[in-house]
Amino acid sequence: MIESVLPILQCPKCSSKLRKEQGYIVCIQCGAKYSIIDERIIDFLGGDQGWVGLFERFPRLYDPWSRIGWRLSGRGSLDRFYEELTENLSEGILVDAGCGTGSLLSLLERKQYRGSLIGIDISLPMLKTASRKTKEAVFLRASIDRIPIANDTIDHYVSSLVIHIFRDKAKVISEISRILRKGGNVRVAVATTDSIKGRIFSRLLAVHAIRTSDYISLFKAHGIEILRTNDFGTFKAFYGLLSY
Repeated sequence: MIESVLPILQCPKCSSKLRKEQGYIVCIQCGAKYSIIDERIIDFLGGDQGWVGLFERFPRLYDPWSRIGWRLSGRGSLDRFYEELTENLSEGILVDAGCGTGSLLSLLERKQYRGSLIGIDISLPMLKTASRKTKEAVFLRASIDRIPIANDTIDHYVSSLVIHIFRDKAKVISEISRILRKGGNVRVAVATTDSIKGRIFSRLLAVHAIRTSDYISLFKAHGIEILRTNDFGTFKAFYGLLSY
């Protein structure tokens, strides 16, 4: 399974190609080694834990809390939100950036997705849970503002309620533009500060939400044309294409 995505992966240290060895992925240029865990997880961070909160450390709490949080802040059912965010995505190479426990990837597998599914998250416990939920997806322990994937290789980029955590959103969005092929799909859901409820959510959870218009400007600056948006209570989903 890792072999199927290895040609599009790159070393996060020097951007060179990688090869598989016993228990590791190894950079052919600088020799950096990245552990393979549970057969389908590549750990590009090693001992660098980075920012990981309570639910990332204890993933069994994450899914029930997500549903509670969605009832308080979202609109409609969480399952319907996942369905809509992945609607008409059926084949090609897809990245779920900030995949958490793998709910979106599990849904896509149940819908018999044809192609490679790649989940990215910084939390190893989350990725282990996601691996157990799925059968074919490959997981990268990495940050979504420094993705170990080569330029112009991805068909679909999906991210659910993650990008608002980052202060430097331009860096995250530049990575979307870099790894997507021209015409590739962007499906991103985030908290916004357009409403009072959204501003309260952002302050209480100490996330760095911004206005819808600011997100659209950032996407445009990186060659991503937003075709439509959809409101889900406090959250907004953006649907777009990489135009150049």
